[in-house]
Amino acid sequence: MEKHIVVIGAGVAGLSAASYLARNGYRVTVVEKHSLPGGLCTSWKRGGYTIDYCIHWLMGSREGTPFYSLWQELGAFTNADGSQVEIVNFDQFTTIGLSNGDSLCLSSNLEQLKESLLALAPEDAKQIKKFHRSLKRLAGSFSGNPFASLVQFATMMGHLVPVEEYAKRFTNPRLREIFLSSLPPDWSLIALTIGLSQQPYKSAGYPIGGSLNFALNIARKASSLGVSFRYNSPVEKVLVSEGKAVGVQLSDGRIVDADYVVSAADGYTTLYAMLSGLYLSPAYKKAYEQYPLFPSIVMVALGIKKDLRQFVHSSSPYFEEPLVLCDGTSHNNFSLNVYAFDPTLAPEGCTLVTVLINTWEWEAWEKLASDHRQEYEEEKKRIAGEVVMRLEALFGPLEGLIDMVDVSTPHSVIRYTGNWRGSFEGFAPTKATLSARLPKTLEGLSRFAMIGQWTAPGGGLPSAAKDGRDIARMICKQDGKHFSGKG
Repeated sequence: MEKHIVVIGAGVAGLSAASYLARNGYRVTVVEKHSLPGGLCTSWKRGGYTIDYCIHWLMGSREGTPFYSLWQELGAFTNADGSQVEIVNFDQFTTIGLSNGDSLCLSSNLEQLKESLLALAPEDAKQIKKFHRSLKRLAGSFSGNPFASLVQFATMMGHLVPVEEYAKRFTNPRLREIFLSSLPPDWSLIALTIGLSQQPYKSAGYPIGGSLNFALNIARKASSLGVSFRYNSPVEKVLVSEGKAVGVQLSDGRIVDADYVVSAADGYTTLYAMLSGLYLSPAYKKAYEQYPLFPSIVMVALGIKKDLRQFVHSSSPYFEEPLVLCDGTSHNNFSLNVYAFDPTLAPEGCTLVTVLINTWEWEAWEKLASDHRQEYEEEKKRIAGEVVMRLEALFGPLEGLIDMVDVSTPHSVIRYTGNWRGSFEGFAPTKATLSARLPKTLEGLSRFAMIGQWTAPGGGLPSAAKDGRDIARMICKQDGKHFSGKG
């Protein structure tokens, strides 16, 4: 009789695990608290626009690169009508605004990038050339070249250095500012360079249709393999008998029996709520007590009745007057995304624009939303107005051109996914976290595993998808089955 495996969570990690388990002969049920798959790999519709939340660039978007075959197996690049997802690659990675009013384009062409940096800071020529060479080595490591693994490892280890420490290698203050405005100071340099380095190979592009379409493609493939999905089904606890996971209990009291349980849900909720804190390993205890997190986000989405294709798709403009949030944080810049390149996200002749503002002050947003709802809504309107005022300095007058406004906050993230502290990607990519290993299984609890961003510091969709594949392979090995990725 085939074994029944319950997967908690229909994010990319859970979808991947379910898909690979099903194609290896297991009966799989995915239980998901929301009404849709994807987790934070999502989009939503407002006023004729599709607001995209997640993907800005995707590792493995080009055939012949390591993650491409993974996405192909999962069906991520096949739309509902059978067409292939179009991938857009950009001439520039992003543009960074500087406090003196200048800006620098980080070109997708590494030679052009080097020349731009040399023009900005000729006194730092030696370090700039070193940086350029390391980007080329990092780029080649994901090109599909099987002989690049040692070079890849050495280069990646070098890029684990905190960006604050790396910036000190340069003497030019503007060049230092570029690095320090791109990432929090304790984050590893690799968080910037991994995506930047892939641009010349066109192996980290954007999938037209957005994040939810991407997740729906994977879920549809899983369904075709026999995976059963139960949406609107939050899990209250993992059921354990004699040290073995035997199923889950949903929030409405219903029980789903299982021979094995895989949690791809929020890590903190899994360990401290679903398992009542009974199976905490020292590694996870340390992680939740000491590891820094990715921030949460305040996102302002605007539907603009104007074709904005003349503007760069990604930038972080600098504003002399900071934008101050109700949580007390102050921001002189924000991430600006102009989606004029994706016609599926806006009506013809219009453009979706999103502004992302990082914050770690999730508690302030939770308190405001729960205790002072009207003030919470007013704060969202105020922030949207502040953002529009700053965007007019870039786009020109917008009066009468904005026909959609939507604001999400850390409260939105927590309500939608249950992500601990509203973090959008788990444990932050620092030298300590990226060097650590978090176990997929828990001592004292058999027939159970954890996967996803809370078990893989640094996060990202490719690592989530690989996690799902790897856990399916592990379960097959435990059961003495030959693993296959085909199906």
